[in-house]
Amino acid sequence: MVGALVFAATLYLRVRGISTHFWMLWDQIRDWGIALGPFSDLPLVGPPTHFRGYTIGPAFYWILWAIRVTVGPWFDNLPHAGGIGQAALQSAADTLLLAAVWRRTQSVWIALLTVTLLATSAYDLCLAPLVWNPVMGSILAKIATALVLLEWHERSLGRLAAITAIGWSAVHAYTGAVYVALAVFAAMVIQPLWERKWSSGGRRAAVIAVVVALLQLPYLVHRVASRDDMPAMGVVTGSLGQVLSGAAEPRLGLSMAGYRNAFSFIQGFPDRVPFAGEVLIAAAAIVAVRFRRDPMLLTILLVPQALAVLGYAVFQGGLDHYYYLSLMPAAVLTIVLGITAVPAALRPTIAGVALVAVLTQVPGRLAHSATLHKMPEYAPLVEGSRRAARQSLPLRGIETEFTLPSPSDVMFIYRILGGQSDPASPWVARIKSNGDVEYRRVD
Repeated sequence: MVGALVFAATLYLRVRGISTHFWMLWDQIRDWGIALGPFSDLPLVGPPTHFRGYTIGPAFYWILWAIRVTVGPWFDNLPHAGGIGQAALQSAADTLLLAAVWRRTQSVWIALLTVTLLATSAYDLCLAPLVWNPVMGSILAKIATALVLLEWHERSLGRLAAITAIGWSAVHAYTGAVYVALAVFAAMVIQPLWERKWSSGGRRAAVIAVVVALLQLPYLVHRVASRDDMPAMGVVTGSLGQVLSGAAEPRLGLSMAGYRNAFSFIQGFPDRVPFAGEVLIAAAAIVAVRFRRDPMLLTILLVPQALAVLGYAVFQGGLDHYYYLSLMPAAVLTIVLGITAVPAALRPTIAGVALVAVLTQVPGRLAHSATLHKMPEYAPLVEGSRRAARQSLPLRGIETEFTLPSPSDVMFIYRILGGQSDPASPWVARIKSNGDVEYRRVD
Protein backbone atom coordinates (compact mmCIF):
# COMPACT_ATOMS: atom_id res chain seq x y z
CA MET A 1 0.00 0.00 0.00
CA VAL A 2 2.79 2.44 0.91
CA GLY A 3 4.63 1.59 -2.30
CA ALA A 4 1.53 2.19 -4.43
CA LEU A 5 0.99 5.58 -2.80
CA VAL A 6 4.62 6.56 -3.35
CA PHE A 7 4.41 5.54 -7.02
CA ALA A 8 1.16 7.42 -7.61
CA ALA A 9 2.23 10.56 -5.74
CA THR A 10 5.66 10.86 -7.35
CA LEU A 11 4.26 10.17 -10.82
CA TYR A 12 1.60 12.85 -10.37
CA LEU A 13 4.18 15.41 -9.25
CA ARG A 14 6.37 14.62 -12.24
CA VAL A 15 3.80 14.70 -15.03
CA ARG A 16 1.34 17.34 -13.87
CA GLY A 17 0.89 19.85 -16.66
CA ILE A 18 3.22 18.01 -19.03
CA SER A 19 0.79 18.29 -21.96
CA THR A 20 0.98 22.08 -21.71
CA HIS A 21 4.66 22.73 -21.07
CA PHE A 22 6.68 19.74 -22.33
CA TRP A 23 10.26 20.84 -22.99
CA MET A 24 10.63 19.99 -26.68
CA LEU A 25 14.11 20.95 -27.86
CA TRP A 26 16.40 19.30 -30.39
CA ASP A 27 17.43 16.28 -28.27
CA GLN A 28 13.80 15.45 -27.56
CA ILE A 29 12.81 15.93 -31.22
CA ARG A 30 15.69 13.78 -32.49
CA ASP A 31 15.18 10.92 -30.05
CA TRP A 32 11.38 10.82 -30.12
CA GLY A 33 11.53 10.96 -33.90
CA ILE A 34 13.76 7.88 -33.86
CA ALA A 35 11.39 6.10 -31.46
CA LEU A 36 8.48 6.75 -33.83
CA GLY A 37 10.07 4.47 -36.42
CA PRO A 38 10.09 0.66 -36.50
CA PHE A 39 12.34 -1.26 -34.11
CA SER A 40 14.43 -2.51 -37.03
CA ASP A 41 15.44 1.08 -37.83
CA LEU A 42 16.71 1.92 -34.35
CA PRO A 43 20.41 2.81 -34.13
CA LEU A 44 22.81 0.22 -32.76
CA VAL A 45 24.51 2.86 -30.62
CA GLY A 46 23.21 5.49 -28.26
CA PRO A 47 22.60 9.23 -28.69
CA PRO A 48 25.40 11.52 -29.85
CA THR A 49 27.15 13.54 -27.18
CA HIS A 50 28.09 17.20 -27.27
CA PHE A 51 31.74 16.18 -26.86
CA ARG A 52 31.78 14.26 -30.18
CA GLY A 53 30.97 10.57 -30.37
CA TYR A 54 28.03 8.66 -28.92
CA THR A 55 27.16 6.34 -26.06
CA ILE A 56 28.21 2.72 -26.41
CA GLY A 57 24.92 0.94 -26.92
CA PRO A 58 21.27 1.27 -27.98
CA ALA A 59 19.47 0.56 -24.67
CA PHE A 60 18.09 4.10 -24.45
CA TYR A 61 16.47 3.84 -27.87
CA TRP A 62 15.14 0.35 -27.13
CA ILE A 63 13.44 1.56 -23.96
CA LEU A 64 12.15 4.75 -25.58
CA TRP A 65 10.71 2.71 -28.45
CA ALA A 66 8.94 0.46 -25.94
CA ILE A 67 7.49 3.55 -24.25
CA ARG A 68 6.30 4.86 -27.60
CA VAL A 69 4.59 1.56 -28.42
CA THR A 70 2.88 1.18 -25.02
CA VAL A 71 2.24 4.76 -23.88
CA GLY A 72 2.37 6.70 -27.14
CA PRO A 73 -0.98 5.62 -28.62
CA TRP A 74 -2.81 7.04 -25.59
CA PHE A 75 -1.44 10.50 -26.40
CA ASP A 76 -1.45 10.53 -30.22
CA ASN A 77 2.23 9.55 -30.16
CA LEU A 78 3.12 13.13 -29.22
CA PRO A 79 6.51 13.59 -27.56
CA HIS A 80 5.12 14.27 -24.08
CA ALA A 81 4.00 10.61 -24.11
CA GLY A 82 7.68 9.75 -23.92
CA GLY A 83 8.01 12.06 -20.94
CA ILE A 84 5.11 10.36 -19.18
CA GLY A 85 6.61 6.92 -19.82
CA GLN A 86 10.02 7.99 -18.59
CA ALA A 87 8.48 9.57 -15.47
CA ALA A 88 6.61 6.33 -14.78
CA LEU A 89 9.89 4.41 -14.92
CA GLN A 90 11.42 6.93 -12.52
CA SER A 91 8.55 6.51 -10.07
CA ALA A 92 8.80 2.73 -10.35
CA ALA A 93 12.50 3.02 -9.53
CA ASP A 94 11.68 5.15 -6.49
CA THR A 95 9.14 2.57 -5.32
CA LEU A 96 11.71 -0.19 -5.69
CA LEU A 97 14.26 1.85 -3.77
CA LEU A 98 11.69 2.47 -1.04
CA ALA A 99 11.23 -1.29 -0.63
CA ALA A 100 14.98 -1.86 -0.62
CA VAL A 101 15.76 0.75 2.04
CA TRP A 102 12.77 -0.30 4.13
CA ARG A 103 13.91 -3.90 4.13
CA ARG A 104 17.54 -2.97 4.72
CA THR A 105 16.91 -0.62 7.66
CA GLN A 106 13.67 -2.13 8.96
CA SER A 107 12.34 1.43 9.10
CA VAL A 108 9.62 2.78 6.85
CA TRP A 109 10.48 6.30 8.04
CA ILE A 110 14.08 6.08 6.85
CA ALA A 111 12.86 4.65 3.54
CA LEU A 112 10.28 7.42 3.09
CA LEU A 113 12.84 10.06 4.01
CA THR A 114 15.23 8.74 1.38
CA VAL A 115 12.67 8.66 -1.42
CA THR A 116 11.15 12.01 -0.47
CA LEU A 117 14.55 13.70 -0.67
CA LEU A 118 15.20 12.17 -4.08
CA ALA A 119 11.78 12.44 -5.68
CA THR A 120 10.95 16.00 -4.59
CA SER A 121 14.27 17.48 -5.68
CA ALA A 122 13.33 20.43 -7.87
CA TYR A 123 15.93 19.45 -10.44
CA ASP A 124 14.78 15.82 -10.49
CA LEU A 125 11.15 16.88 -10.86
CA CYS A 126 11.81 19.10 -13.85
CA LEU A 127 14.01 16.57 -15.66
CA ALA A 128 12.07 13.37 -14.90
CA PRO A 129 9.37 13.87 -17.59
CA LEU A 130 11.81 14.74 -20.38
CA VAL A 131 12.79 12.49 -23.25
CA TRP A 132 16.47 12.70 -22.35
CA ASN A 133 19.13 10.02 -22.11
CA PRO A 134 20.95 11.29 -18.96
CA VAL A 135 17.69 10.91 -17.05
CA MET A 136 17.17 7.41 -18.42
CA GLY A 137 20.69 6.50 -17.36
CA SER A 138 19.99 7.67 -13.82
CA ILE A 139 16.73 5.69 -13.71
CA LEU A 140 18.40 2.44 -14.73
CA ALA A 141 21.26 3.05 -12.29
CA LYS A 142 18.73 3.58 -9.49
CA ILE A 143 16.91 0.35 -10.36
CA ALA A 144 20.17 -1.63 -10.34
CA THR A 145 21.15 -0.07 -7.00
CA ALA A 146 17.79 -0.93 -5.45
CA LEU A 147 17.96 -4.53 -6.64
CA VAL A 148 21.42 -4.94 -5.12
CA LEU A 149 20.20 -3.46 -1.83
CA LEU A 150 17.37 -6.01 -1.93
CA GLU A 151 20.05 -8.69 -2.42
CA TRP A 152 18.05 -9.93 -5.38
CA HIS A 153 21.24 -11.19 -7.00
CA GLU A 154 21.86 -13.65 -4.15
CA ARG A 155 19.04 -15.93 -5.30
CA SER A 156 20.44 -17.01 -8.66
CA LEU A 157 23.01 -16.21 -11.31
CA GLY A 158 20.15 -15.42 -13.66
CA ARG A 159 19.04 -12.57 -11.43
CA LEU A 160 22.61 -11.40 -11.13
CA ALA A 161 22.76 -11.34 -14.94
CA ALA A 162 19.54 -9.30 -15.06
CA ILE A 163 20.93 -6.68 -12.67
CA THR A 164 24.13 -6.58 -14.71
CA ALA A 165 22.11 -5.94 -17.86
CA ILE A 166 20.19 -3.11 -16.18
CA GLY A 167 23.37 -1.57 -14.80
CA TRP A 168 25.22 -1.69 -18.12
CA SER A 169 22.14 -0.43 -19.97
CA ALA A 170 22.43 2.66 -17.79
CA VAL A 171 25.86 3.22 -19.36
CA HIS A 172 24.33 2.66 -22.80
CA ALA A 173 21.90 5.46 -21.99
CA TYR A 174 24.42 7.84 -20.43
CA THR A 175 28.16 7.46 -20.04
CA GLY A 176 28.18 9.19 -16.65
CA ALA A 177 26.26 6.26 -15.15
CA VAL A 178 29.39 4.09 -15.48
CA TYR A 179 30.46 4.86 -11.92
CA VAL A 180 27.26 3.41 -10.50
CA ALA A 181 27.37 0.45 -12.88
CA LEU A 182 30.90 -0.48 -11.81
CA ALA A 183 29.92 -0.16 -8.15
CA VAL A 184 26.90 -2.41 -8.75
CA PHE A 185 29.13 -5.06 -10.34
CA ALA A 186 31.64 -4.83 -7.48
CA ALA A 187 28.89 -5.03 -4.85
CA MET A 188 27.52 -8.25 -6.34
CA VAL A 189 30.97 -9.86 -6.29
CA ILE A 190 32.44 -8.56 -3.06
CA GLN A 191 30.39 -10.59 -0.55
CA PRO A 192 31.68 -14.06 -1.60
CA LEU A 193 35.19 -12.64 -1.90
CA TRP A 194 34.85 -11.16 1.59
CA GLU A 195 33.88 -14.62 2.82
CA ARG A 196 36.74 -16.17 0.78
CA LYS A 197 34.37 -18.11 -1.42
CA TRP A 198 36.60 -17.69 -4.42
CA SER A 199 34.74 -19.98 -6.82
CA SER A 200 31.43 -18.24 -6.14
CA GLY A 201 33.01 -14.85 -6.66
CA GLY A 202 34.64 -16.05 -9.86
CA ARG A 203 31.35 -17.33 -11.26
CA ARG A 204 29.66 -14.02 -10.53
CA ALA A 205 32.46 -12.07 -12.16
CA ALA A 206 32.28 -14.34 -15.21
CA VAL A 207 28.52 -13.82 -15.56
CA ILE A 208 28.99 -10.06 -15.35
CA ALA A 209 31.69 -10.14 -18.02
CA VAL A 210 29.57 -12.27 -20.35
CA VAL A 211 26.49 -10.06 -20.00
CA VAL A 212 28.48 -6.89 -20.64
CA ALA A 213 30.12 -8.50 -23.69
CA LEU A 214 26.72 -9.56 -25.08
CA LEU A 215 25.32 -6.07 -24.60
CA GLN A 216 28.22 -4.68 -26.62
CA LEU A 217 27.44 -6.81 -29.67
CA PRO A 218 25.18 -4.14 -31.22
CA TYR A 219 28.02 -1.63 -30.94
CA LEU A 220 30.42 -4.05 -32.62
CA VAL A 221 27.94 -4.67 -35.42
CA HIS A 222 27.57 -0.91 -35.87
CA ARG A 223 31.33 -0.41 -36.11
CA VAL A 224 31.74 -3.20 -38.66
CA ALA A 225 28.69 -2.36 -40.74
CA SER A 226 29.09 1.41 -40.87
CA ARG A 227 32.88 1.71 -40.73
CA ASP A 228 32.18 4.71 -38.54
CA ASP A 229 35.31 6.45 -37.31
CA MET A 230 33.40 8.52 -34.77
CA PRO A 231 34.69 7.52 -31.29
CA ALA A 232 32.29 5.98 -28.81
CA MET A 233 32.54 7.77 -25.49
CA GLY A 234 34.85 10.27 -27.18
CA VAL A 235 34.70 12.49 -24.13
CA VAL A 236 36.31 9.73 -22.07
CA THR A 237 39.00 8.69 -24.52
CA GLY A 238 39.86 12.28 -25.36
CA SER A 239 40.35 13.41 -21.77
CA LEU A 240 42.17 10.24 -20.77
CA GLY A 241 44.50 10.57 -23.74
CA GLN A 242 45.36 14.12 -22.78
CA VAL A 243 46.23 13.11 -19.22
CA LEU A 244 48.24 10.03 -20.23
CA SER A 245 50.20 12.00 -22.81
CA GLY A 246 51.04 14.69 -20.30
CA ALA A 247 49.15 17.37 -22.21
CA ALA A 248 46.82 17.88 -19.24
CA GLU A 249 46.87 17.28 -15.50
CA PRO A 250 44.23 15.55 -13.37
CA ARG A 251 42.03 18.10 -11.61
CA LEU A 252 41.07 16.42 -8.33
CA GLY A 253 40.23 19.63 -6.49
CA LEU A 254 37.98 20.79 -9.31
CA SER A 255 36.29 17.39 -9.42
CA MET A 256 35.58 17.42 -5.70
CA ALA A 257 34.16 20.93 -5.96
CA GLY A 258 32.05 19.87 -8.94
CA TYR A 259 30.51 16.98 -7.00
CA ARG A 260 29.88 19.16 -3.97
CA ASN A 261 28.20 21.85 -6.07
CA ALA A 262 26.10 19.34 -8.02
CA PHE A 263 24.85 17.69 -4.84
CA SER A 264 24.10 21.06 -3.30
CA PHE A 265 22.18 22.19 -6.40
CA ILE A 266 20.27 18.97 -7.09
CA GLN A 267 19.28 18.30 -3.49
CA GLY A 268 18.67 21.93 -2.46
CA PHE A 269 15.41 22.88 -0.72
CA PRO A 270 15.36 24.81 -3.24
CA ASP A 271 18.29 26.79 -1.89
CA ARG A 272 21.76 25.27 -1.92
CA VAL A 273 22.60 22.69 0.74
CA PRO A 274 24.89 24.43 3.27
CA PHE A 275 28.25 22.77 3.86
CA ALA A 276 27.39 20.10 1.29
CA GLY A 277 30.95 18.81 1.04
CA GLU A 278 31.42 18.56 4.78
CA VAL A 279 28.02 16.84 5.17
CA LEU A 280 28.88 14.24 2.53
CA ILE A 281 32.31 13.51 4.02
CA ALA A 282 30.97 13.26 7.58
CA ALA A 283 28.12 10.99 6.51
CA ALA A 284 30.48 8.77 4.52
CA ALA A 285 32.75 8.42 7.56
CA ILE A 286 29.81 7.52 9.81
CA VAL A 287 28.48 4.95 7.34
CA ALA A 288 31.95 3.46 6.81
CA VAL A 289 32.30 2.84 10.56
CA ARG A 290 28.69 1.87 11.20
CA PHE A 291 28.56 -0.69 8.35
CA ARG A 292 32.19 -1.81 8.31
CA ARG A 293 31.07 -5.45 8.39
CA ASP A 294 28.73 -4.99 5.42
CA PRO A 295 31.05 -4.70 2.40
CA MET A 296 28.22 -4.95 -0.10
CA LEU A 297 26.39 -1.93 1.34
CA LEU A 298 29.55 0.13 1.59
CA THR A 299 30.44 -0.70 -1.99
CA ILE A 300 27.08 0.28 -3.43
CA LEU A 301 27.05 3.57 -1.49
CA LEU A 302 30.62 4.85 -1.29
CA VAL A 303 32.37 3.37 -4.32
CA PRO A 304 30.32 5.18 -7.03
CA GLN A 305 30.91 8.52 -5.35
CA ALA A 306 34.64 7.90 -5.02
CA LEU A 307 34.88 6.67 -8.61
CA ALA A 308 33.04 9.75 -9.87
CA VAL A 309 35.40 12.11 -8.08
CA LEU A 310 38.41 10.27 -9.50
CA GLY A 311 36.88 9.88 -12.96
CA TYR A 312 35.86 13.51 -13.36
CA ALA A 313 39.31 14.56 -12.13
CA VAL A 314 40.60 13.16 -15.43
CA PHE A 315 37.82 14.80 -17.45
CA GLN A 316 39.05 18.01 -19.08
CA GLY A 317 35.69 19.63 -19.83
CA GLY A 318 33.34 21.66 -17.66
CA LEU A 319 31.30 19.82 -15.02
CA ASP A 320 27.55 20.24 -15.35
CA HIS A 321 25.09 19.34 -12.60
CA TYR A 322 23.27 16.68 -14.60
CA TYR A 323 26.46 14.61 -14.89
CA TYR A 324 25.85 13.54 -11.29
CA LEU A 325 22.17 12.56 -11.45
CA SER A 326 22.88 8.83 -11.18
CA LEU A 327 24.94 9.39 -8.00
CA MET A 328 22.13 11.02 -6.02
CA PRO A 329 20.62 7.79 -4.59
CA ALA A 330 24.01 6.78 -3.19
CA ALA A 331 24.71 10.26 -1.83
CA VAL A 332 21.29 10.76 -0.23
CA LEU A 333 21.21 7.27 1.23
CA THR A 334 24.71 7.76 2.65
CA ILE A 335 23.48 10.82 4.54
CA VAL A 336 20.19 9.27 5.64
CA LEU A 337 21.90 6.12 6.93
CA GLY A 338 23.87 8.34 9.27
CA ILE A 339 20.71 8.20 11.39
CA THR A 340 21.44 4.57 12.16
CA ALA A 341 24.49 5.67 14.16
CA VAL A 342 22.19 6.81 16.99
CA PRO A 343 20.65 4.32 19.46
CA ALA A 344 17.97 2.15 17.87
CA ALA A 345 15.24 3.53 20.11
CA LEU A 346 15.81 7.06 18.78
CA ARG A 347 16.01 6.23 15.07
CA PRO A 348 12.27 6.30 14.27
CA THR A 349 11.87 9.64 16.05
CA ILE A 350 14.83 11.26 14.32
CA ALA A 351 13.83 9.89 10.94
CA GLY A 352 10.24 11.03 11.47
CA VAL A 353 11.29 14.55 12.48
CA ALA A 354 13.62 14.76 9.47
CA LEU A 355 10.82 13.55 7.16
CA VAL A 356 8.44 16.21 8.48
CA ALA A 357 11.13 18.87 8.02
CA VAL A 358 11.65 17.79 4.41
CA LEU A 359 7.91 17.69 3.72
CA THR A 360 7.59 21.31 4.84
CA GLN A 361 10.04 22.21 2.08
CA VAL A 362 8.18 20.31 -0.66
CA PRO A 363 5.95 23.25 -1.71
CA GLY A 364 9.06 25.39 -2.24
CA ARG A 365 10.69 22.61 -4.20
CA LEU A 366 7.62 22.23 -6.39
CA ALA A 367 7.48 25.96 -7.03
CA HIS A 368 11.16 26.00 -7.91
CA SER A 369 10.82 23.06 -10.31
CA ALA A 370 8.02 24.89 -12.13
CA THR A 371 10.57 27.50 -13.22
CA LEU A 372 13.02 24.99 -14.73
CA HIS A 373 13.01 23.45 -18.23
CA LYS A 374 9.41 24.24 -19.12
CA MET A 375 8.09 25.22 -22.55
CA PRO A 376 4.67 26.88 -22.21
CA GLU A 377 4.59 27.34 -25.98
CA TYR A 378 4.06 23.58 -26.29
CA ALA A 379 0.30 23.78 -25.62
CA PRO A 380 -0.61 26.27 -28.38
CA LEU A 381 1.83 24.55 -30.73
CA VAL A 382 0.06 21.20 -30.22
CA GLU A 383 -3.42 22.70 -30.50
CA GLY A 384 -2.57 24.71 -33.61
CA SER A 385 -0.78 21.77 -35.23
CA ARG A 386 -3.79 19.56 -34.53
CA ARG A 387 -6.14 22.02 -36.18
CA ALA A 388 -3.86 22.46 -39.18
CA ALA A 389 -3.49 18.70 -39.63
CA ARG A 390 -7.28 18.26 -39.64
CA GLN A 391 -7.55 20.57 -42.66
CA SER A 392 -5.69 18.02 -44.83
CA LEU A 393 -4.10 20.95 -46.59
CA PRO A 394 -0.43 20.46 -47.52
CA LEU A 395 1.61 23.29 -46.04
CA ARG A 396 4.83 24.89 -47.16
CA GLY A 397 5.57 25.73 -43.55
CA ILE A 398 4.24 26.85 -40.18
CA GLU A 399 4.85 30.15 -38.45
CA THR A 400 4.02 31.01 -34.85
CA GLU A 401 2.84 34.15 -33.15
CA PHE A 402 5.13 33.18 -30.27
CA THR A 403 8.83 32.39 -30.23
CA LEU A 404 9.90 28.80 -29.64
CA PRO A 405 13.02 28.11 -27.59
CA SER A 406 15.98 27.20 -29.79
CA PRO A 407 16.77 24.68 -31.13
CA SER A 408 13.31 23.37 -31.96
CA ASP A 409 11.21 22.36 -34.98
CA VAL A 410 7.86 24.03 -35.49
CA MET A 411 6.72 21.33 -37.95
CA PHE A 412 7.49 18.30 -35.75
CA ILE A 413 4.12 18.06 -33.99
CA TYR A 414 2.23 18.76 -37.20
CA ARG A 415 3.93 15.85 -38.98
CA ILE A 416 3.29 13.43 -36.08
CA LEU A 417 -0.41 14.29 -36.20
CA GLY A 418 -0.53 13.38 -39.89
CA GLY A 419 -0.14 16.82 -41.39
CA GLN A 420 1.30 16.98 -44.90
CA SER A 421 4.15 19.28 -45.86
CA ASP A 422 5.06 20.25 -49.40
CA PRO A 423 7.75 22.80 -50.31
CA ALA A 424 5.75 23.61 -53.44
CA SER A 425 2.53 24.34 -51.54
CA PRO A 426 1.37 27.97 -51.65
CA TRP A 427 -0.02 27.79 -48.10
CA VAL A 428 1.64 28.75 -44.82
CA ALA A 429 -0.12 28.35 -41.48
CA ARG A 430 0.33 30.76 -38.60
CA ILE A 431 -0.39 29.43 -35.11
CA LYS A 432 -1.58 32.04 -32.62
CA SER A 433 -0.90 32.08 -28.89
CA ASN A 434 -4.36 30.65 -28.14
CA GLY A 435 -3.93 27.76 -30.59
CA ASP A 436 -6.00 29.27 -33.39
CA VAL A 437 -4.64 28.96 -36.92
CA GLU A 438 -4.58 31.45 -39.76
CA TYR A 439 -3.57 30.65 -43.34
CA ARG A 440 -1.92 32.84 -45.90
CA ARG A 441 -1.09 32.21 -49.51
CA VAL A 442 2.50 32.65 -50.67
CA ASP A 443 2.84 33.18 -54.42
